[in-house]
Amino acid sequence: MKLSCLGILLLSASVSVPAGAATRSAFTAGAEGVRIHYLEAGAATAPRTLLLIPGWRVSAVIWTRQLDYFSAHGYRVVAIDSRSQGASSIRSSHNAPEDRAADIQQVIANLRLTHLVLVGWSQGSQDVAAYVHRFGTTAVDRFVLVDSPVSGGPADFTDNPGLIKAIVQGMAIYAHDPRAFADGMLHRIISAPTSPEMFARLRQAFLMTPTDTGISMQVQDFFITDRRPILAAFDKPVLVVASAESPLLDAQKSTAAAVPHGQFVSITRAAHAVFFDQPDEFNRRLDEFARQ
Repeated sequence: MKLSCLGILLLSASVSVPAGAATRSAFTAGAEGVRIHYLEAGAATAPRTLLLIPGWRVSAVIWTRQLDYFSAHGYRVVAIDSRSQGASSIRSSHNAPEDRAADIQQVIANLRLTHLVLVGWSQGSQDVAAYVHRFGTTAVDRFVLVDSPVSGGPADFTDNPGLIKAIVQGMAIYAHDPRAFADGMLHRIISAPTSPEMFARLRQAFLMTPTDTGISMQVQDFFITDRRPILAAFDKPVLVVASAESPLLDAQKSTAAAVPHGQFVSITRAAHAVFFDQPDEFNRRLDEFARQ
């Protein structure tokens, strides 16, 4: 199923940037005929590049403060709408992290991203793990996993029953009333004061993923594949950034301990979208890590 022209126009308007800003909106080819929408800032010749992978049903616009900050500090920054999210192609199937990993590989190749730091937030952490499993670490210098451990698959039903219960209960609300669920979810993952315009942009993008597709994505993110063994294959430096209030804080500390070159930091006064709630602290930590 293709995104309508009207949908693309609406989303393009929703990710527009202030006059004079350097952020560009464009499309590139993903895997399997998927079209990936992305935002980009900074020079293609920059000595370091960030590739930012969003969470479940969230668009690239949530990375606005990172696009602005890092491009102003000499980086090339690319933030994508994952497949079936935002203005990227909507697929009725093949929406697992392993499929999105192939899109990441295509984006890296198509845009010729070098000296790369690959950053995955929430669902994006699953995508980054799947990427390493499928394609290794050759194209990436460093990795960042933001406020999400990699999934334990079926083992989480016994290891993290509270998490599984919360996800399933959320699915029931989502299936019944996607708009109400979108509002509730955005208020849960963001605690910082947010302009009505930005909130509307995020909600509009959230609702562009069909509900059945969104539920399927969550099932494949969390319930099917144990991605913890992949952590041993991260042979490049990894930074794990967590909200200090995260209910999965211990699991994220374990993630940092499980990778060969892992570092862990927590950020206070932040909800799940750590980089949105505390952009100054997050950007400082990420900048320090990228320059080590």
